[in-house]
Amino acid sequence: MTSASTETVYPLNPGTNPLQLTGIIQQVIQSEINGRLNLVTQTGQQWDLYFQLGRIVWASGGEHRFRRWHRVLRQLGISPASIQMREQELPAQWEHLVLSVLLKRNRLKREDVQRAIETNITEVLFDVLQASAYITEMGCNISQRNIDDSPVTILGTPDDFMSQARQQLKAWQLGGLGDYSPNFAPIITSHDVLKKHCTPQMYVTLVSALTGKSALRDIALIKRQSLTDLALFLRPYVEKNVLAFQPIADFPAPVPKSMGGDRRGSDRRIASHAVESGSTDRRGNSSTSPANGLNELPDNVMPMNQAPSPEGPLIVCIDDSPQVGYILEQVLVPLGYQVLSIQDPIQALSTLMRRKPDFIFLDLIMPVINGYELCSQIRRVSSLKQTPIAILTGNDGVVDRVRAKMVGANDFLGKPVVPEKVLAVLQKHVRYQPAPMAASRAVA
Repeated sequence: MTSASTETVYPLNPGTNPLQLTGIIQQVIQSEINGRLNLVTQTGQQWDLYFQLGRIVWASGGEHRFRRWHRVLRQLGISPASIQMREQELPAQWEHLVLSVLLKRNRLKREDVQRAIETNITEVLFDVLQASAYITEMGCNISQRNIDDSPVTILGTPDDFMSQARQQLKAWQLGGLGDYSPNFAPIITSHDVLKKHCTPQMYVTLVSALTGKSALRDIALIKRQSLTDLALFLRPYVEKNVLAFQPIADFPAPVPKSMGGDRRGSDRRIASHAVESGSTDRRGNSSTSPANGLNELPDNVMPMNQAPSPEGPLIVCIDDSPQVGYILEQVLVPLGYQVLSIQDPIQALSTLMRRKPDFIFLDLIMPVINGYELCSQIRRVSSLKQTPIAILTGNDGVVDRVRAKMVGANDFLGKPVVPEKVLAVLQKHVRYQPAPMAASRAVA
């Protein structure tokens, strides 16, 4: 969104409470037509609220802008690695533009996109209200234009969104974790004490989830829980000083692609679909793009089923459970790896032949075709004969290991997935040294 006038700055007094900030935001947005509202804290953290006709249509920024974007895509059933940008300079609200492209190509339903946008806006407003006491400046930039290619007409009023965000913040505070941001990552501080307060099965579950590398919001999505339910579940462990919370770095920003080739030789045509699921999307529709849509697509966004950024190895996870792929993404993306999740084993082989990954995590128990059968099929493809494969399963027995070796698997990884073991397997089979900056982000 471009501005047709200079920005108007509204200074805010430190200590502004959520209710006061809500009123100020509503008043500014509803009194203008189209524009962008920028909020800045004492430490320089900032958020952007985009609005048109006095209503909020998109929001971005904050400490976890790219983690939030990954969650939006996961909510829509899309692997983040299947979204690729073409131009070096992206518009400020490029996430919204990607959703517009996907909607135009009929890859997503309008109601799904609208629900994802609403979730995104409410999450940003939650963070804004939680940080209200530290916000010192608010700038309003008015535009004569609407937000580019809005996939929905007009969403809720500022009052609708602000009320919802305030209710979520209140519920979060009542859940016992109000002093912590949902963008913090929980980590176990005493394994011995934890074992005394939960069953062995629960202990394994907590150890696999609370690694200090996934934010509370990420865990809530993985477990399909609300933030409030997650807070209530974790509260007893916090009170027993078994858990602590630490800030974690955001995912790296997406790397736009130039028109040149990459290491996998993918071309630069605009692909016909964005969801990485072979020749069909998640609803089983044909991948043929609408005849009337190609000429209307913006040139600076390219959702595509081709190779991701060549900075790190491409890791593919074939598992009918979206939770496993999401955990791998949380662990590996900050280190520079590219993670692509495939939940339909029937479409997996064609995708692997096209993408040529550097490593494959393959679930053993899946519908229609199991991991052994799929592994055998993969090994029959000449270009995939040497690709390392690790079988994923909860049945960590001798017979399973022997059979996995017989069908060509290189390694065996038990479930639930433990980040340290994932990294150990990759370091054994993939030659890759994360950049110092990426490594520091992963352990932050």
